[in-house]
Amino acid sequence: MTTGIAEIERAMERLSLDQLQRLVTSAQTALDKREADALVEGRVQGAPACPHCLNEKAMRWGATRGGLQRWRCGSCAKTFTKATGTALAHVRKRSEMAIVAQDMVSAKPSACRALAGRLGVDKMTVWRWRLRMLEAVRGYGHDALAGLVEADETFFRESRKGSREWARHADDPQQYPEPPRPRWRDYERHGLKLPRGLSRWQIPVLVLRDRHGATAAERLQALRYRYFETALDGSLAGDAVLCSDGAAVYRRYGRARSRRVEQVNTKAGIRVRDGVFHIQNANAFHARFQDFMRPFRGPATKNIALYTGWMVYRDARQARGPAEDPRNPLMARLLAAG
Repeated sequence: MTTGIAEIERAMERLSLDQLQRLVTSAQTALDKREADALVEGRVQGAPACPHCLNEKAMRWGATRGGLQRWRCGSCAKTFTKATGTALAHVRKRSEMAIVAQDMVSAKPSACRALAGRLGVDKMTVWRWRLRMLEAVRGYGHDALAGLVEADETFFRESRKGSREWARHADDPQQYPEPPRPRWRDYERHGLKLPRGLSRWQIPVLVLRDRHGATAAERLQALRYRYFETALDGSLAGDAVLCSDGAAVYRRYGRARSRRVEQVNTKAGIRVRDGVFHIQNANAFHARFQDFMRPFRGPATKNIALYTGWMVYRDARQARGPAEDPRNPLMARLLAAG
């Protein structure tokens, strides 16, 4: 093998620039595929348990299937690979999916259309892969925030991206009812007055962040006490002290749960009280979250919870350093979930 590599290296010296670029592309494609397959094969050391009957006696069975070793169960006689039963079970282009996963944890994730053009697949394929990754980080965050925990909400405009309700109503207004609002682009086109302030068209996301950097974020169905109560109960440790703005909902929660709540009157221009009570860490997270969401141009509201988990995961990963993660952390989470 060493001799073969040496021959390849000598042959490279005779290649033109275009030929070298083609070789680099081919080598990178092969490397991506090998790394994706190695990640799957390394999911379980040795013979895996049968995903069909959970029997632990399996034997190697014939050649590889799509680059993965096939196994046969000694009990039910069914064959499988180490990807069977995971989110990668029926993915034929694992190397391309691995590139999408790596892009999602990069400094600036690409749009689905741009990734599809780069990988030579359909944009909807990239979108479906991305949804699988987002499901792997849905609800990511801490559920026992301790110490002084800052709480504040950020808002995203309601979006029905992908909806056909306006087109259907225009085609057949008798069968399809009029949508509850104009399309956002129609406000500018037709000179309509945009709704001001908070309304049902502003989707709230509650962000909780303690002074150690641990974060929890959750989309709220509405700005009502019962939704705040559920989110706060699921994220705060028993001894946590809540720090918020002057909203009455936090005072009500403190009384109901006998929890200490320290509030800062931000509307009066007070940013820090007693030198320690503020919500600046939560607001800084809001700014990063809004910047992260801006290139996606308003993802559908039904997917806000997925993007929230994605943002919290990325933020936590950046804080602890990517060196602590495996080679492809999102692919690893998909396999672990399986």
